[in-house]
Amino acid sequence: MALKFYGKKSCITCKKAKAFLEGQRVDFEEISIETKPPARKVLEQLVDASDIKASLNARSTIYKEKNLGKATPDKKTVIDLMLVDPNLIKRPVIVTDDGALYQGFDEQSLTAFLKGK
Repeated sequence: MALKFYGKKSCITCKKAKAFLEGQRVDFEEISIETKPPARKVLEQLVDASDIKASLNARSTIYKEKNLGKATPDKKTVIDLMLVDPNLIKRPVIVTDDGALYQGFDEQSLTAFLKGK
């Protein structure tokens, strides 16, 4: 199984997730989330309208500038903002060949995700 791994080189969570995948000998294509963010259709699947904040990077500048912690916009608006500033996307985003999606990094849940593929 080859994965697409959308991350940022300076992101500590991305570094941990990469090290974990490498340790598990999982093949993946590393893609800079800043220069080539996931396509809109991927973000539409990724962002859960009932829990939009789960897909947001609360440390990003745009998150703070737009006060998204208190006034979270609707799903379409959030996706539009993510495409303008990909740093708003919680990292990493992992996409399997069959389109299954995983976001962030937790060793147990990523292990379960990979076993399900």
